[in-house]
Amino acid sequence: MIKRIRPYVQSVRLLGAVALTAQVFFFVGCSGSNDPMNGAAGTTGSAGTTGAAGTTGAAGTTGAAGTTGAAGTGAAFGEPACLSAVVKNGPCTPTDQQFCYKTCGPEKTGVKTETCQTSGTYAEMSGCTFNPAKDYSCYKIPTVAQTACPAGVTPQGSMPCDVPHCTQCNSTQGLSGGAYLDSSGAPKVGWCTCQEPNGDGARFWTCASDTAWPCPLGSGC
Repeated sequence: MIKRIRPYVQSVRLLGAVALTAQVFFFVGCSGSNDPMNGAAGTTGSAGTTGAAGTTGAAGTTGAAGTTGAAGTGAAFGEPACLSAVVKNGPCTPTDQQFCYKTCGPEKTGVKTETCQTSGTYAEMSGCTFNPAKDYSCYKIPTVAQTACPAGVTPQGSMPCDVPHCTQCNSTQGLSGGAYLDSSGAPKVGWCTCQEPNGDGARFWTCASDTAWPCPLGSGC
């Protein structure tokens, strides 16, 4: 009986040791900290910072509006005056004065134009024009003979005279249709009036044809 029990006891001890060893391995295998296959988790890199937004450029300023130029003033009556070289029917070129005014009428009260034509000569307007802003009643044409005018005498331009100013005279003592002599002595239909004394006290006839007389062409007639 004793010989049968020893092998049995040894078998039990052997089985207990195996079981204990298995338990040890079981606990060791289940420990996460001792598992050589599972390395520590890598740390996630921090997210990059987003760049700052660019600043928007300042809006350009609108330029100031330009000022409107002052309105130009029109030329005065009878300007530009003609240069001495401008003569009726005289020659002219593109470099000469192209348009101008010459005086006309008694006491140079009116003006007439001279225009350089493509033909190369100056053309003079017919008649005479008068400033509408002025009063020409001094040159009103008489309806009866003027006794102050020398009877039977035809006045001549630029010659001495002694008749009250604003008295129209001609060969018929101022009546329409009478004649006068221009400074060259040529007879023409129209009137003359004796000018006011000049600086020397002298007085002279100033004359104009009926187409260049202020009245009835001017104002106040």
